Amino acid sequence: MNTTGVIANSELERIREMAYACTRCGACREKYSGDMTHTPAFRVCPVREHNGGFEHHCARGKLQIAQGILEGRCAYSPELIDLIYSDPDCKLCTWVCNALPVLDPPMVWRAMRQDIVAAGSGPPPPLKEIDTRVREQHNVFGARTDRRAKWAQGLDLPGRGELLYFAGCYASYPQAGIARSTVAILRQAGLDPAYLADGEWCCGVAQFHDGSTALAEQAAKHNVELIASSGAKRVVTSCAECYKSLKLEYPDILGELPFEVVHVSEILADMLGAGKISLKAGLPERRVTFHDPCHLGRYCKVYEPPRAVIGAIPGVELVEMKRHRDYAWCCGNGAELVSSMQPELASEIARGRMEEAGETGAQALITACPRCVLSLERAARGMKVYDLTVAVARSMGLEV
Repeated sequence: MNTTGVIANSELERIREMAYACTRCGACREKYSGDMTHTPAFRVCPVREHNGGFEHHCARGKLQIAQGILEGRCAYSPELIDLIYSDPDCKLCTWVCNALPVLDPPMVWRAMRQDIVAAGSGPPPPLKEIDTRVREQHNVFGARTDRRAKWAQGLDLPGRGELLYFAGCYASYPQAGIARSTVAILRQAGLDPAYLADGEWCCGVAQFHDGSTALAEQAAKHNVELIASSGAKRVVTSCAECYKSLKLEYPDILGELPFEVVHVSEILADMLGAGKISLKAGLPERRVTFHDPCHLGRYCKVYEPPRAVIGAIPGVELVEMKRHRDYAWCCGNGAELVSSMQPELASEIARGRMEEAGETGAQALITACPRCVLSLERAARGMKVYDLTVAVARSMGLEV
């Protein structure tokens, strides 16, 4: 294995200034209160919280390691590579960082991973396996490509149209109810969504984060070409990670896209506001809480639309967890990173989030990302977990 430090023309070298922007204030390793003042209450970093509180598990410690790489004082050993890949990139450290806007710590880890891949030393085997599945079958599960559109059987969805639904891997395979609910709601509003059928590929989120950028760029080019050829002017996705990939990553690679990208929570809120859909019935659980997906919230700053939708469900009371909006705790998955590298750690983070949900007195948790649904369902211990679109379709009385 290549264990050299910084390589020529490296991504880490390119953002050297950011790697040195840390003031060592310790905000990323402190405890914060519910209003995020410096009164001790709970920790910022989910990895450090569940790994003994060691410095190298928080942003400040990893930034020191990045500086050591740049200065040739340390190298990418197997142990260090595993550490760099065992971070969910949840961006909570960014939101408490006193060096903003210069410093965005997950961008440093992403640069280091790109260098590790370029040096032939990564990604580690669990993530390399996911990369192989995406390369060969165009989904994170390695499921048959010709089964990707099975969720749409009987729906007679067109391949062309001004509105296109990008389902993503999770809603296409294990959570088809989310995709079918989304289509049912859009049709109820008088819209006729198109889709890419088996031509849709994984958005590449895991590859954007694990350093396999060539594979991610291949996915981006493929998906954008197909979407453009469909005549779509607007693309809606129910996955927060797909949304982030299409909204932020794709334009960064390909320039301005020929279509608008919206998350389903945004279009639901718009349709409710315009009276195009109405929510008629409540849920069996009257008190609910909302989990902000990291990629929807901190990355894309979408906080109010899902709350507006939940607030429109008759008889439902929304109660917030201590950590919400900008400071919401991660579900533990992290673009396949933590769940692949340290599955038990991912489970512990999810259990902590569900315990926090239970403290609100809520009987159900609603979120707006299929991957978060799956992570939190496994840790739910009796609490119902809904995807937002499934809850809305149920309230509307739609058959999916």
